[in-house]
Amino acid sequence: MQKPLSELIADELKQKIWNEEIQLGERLLETDLAESYDVSRSTIREALKILESEELVVSQARKGTYVADFTNQDINEMIELRTLLESHAFTQAINRLESHHTKDLEAIVDEMKQKADEKDWNGLFDLDMKFHSYVVGLCGNTRIIKIYDSLQVQIRTFLMHLDRYYSSTQAFYNEHKQLLEALVSNDVHIVNDRVREHIEYVETKLLGQSSDIEFKEV
Repeated sequence: MQKPLSELIADELKQKIWNEEIQLGERLLETDLAESYDVSRSTIREALKILESEELVVSQARKGTYVADFTNQDINEMIELRTLLESHAFTQAINRLESHHTKDLEAIVDEMKQKADEKDWNGLFDLDMKFHSYVVGLCGNTRIIKIYDSLQVQIRTFLMHLDRYYSSTQAFYNEHKQLLEALVSNDVHIVNDRVREHIEYVETKLLGQSSDIEFKEV
């Protein structure tokens, strides 16, 4: 079943934000978007409401709608929550990991290798989300899965800045190859360490270099 037009437009706007064609903090004008997509303003309004529900845009009374401009505190809170959720979910997934799950994850990592060879950061970040979501989906806790799903857009938005902090696309790919190897090892401690190292690297780079990516101080 095809998505409603408003959802398709919301998805395209997300991609433009992640590709940095639309900047964090930029104002989104209904009239301009309606003309650009050749749709009614009501359709654009619905699309922006979708993005607002995902906390990717904010609407301000008498000021308009803007792409969310995240603060250092936002980053810190997101990384802390992601660490808590993923370290638990990944270790719980070990006992539920079957051969067909491993093959699915290997296929994702193989795709990441291809994107790494092509130096396609956006493709890598999309596959990063796919990999982590797949493993979290195996944890057996429907509430953790639901909470994690609700954070997808915000996590993906933070990822858009990471390309400048990894030495190469291969380094980013290698981290996920190591995460998969850890899962296959069935060693809870190794998995927990790998997940925390992976996410804490993001924290160190984003918070340590936040002035470079123009996140606001609080």
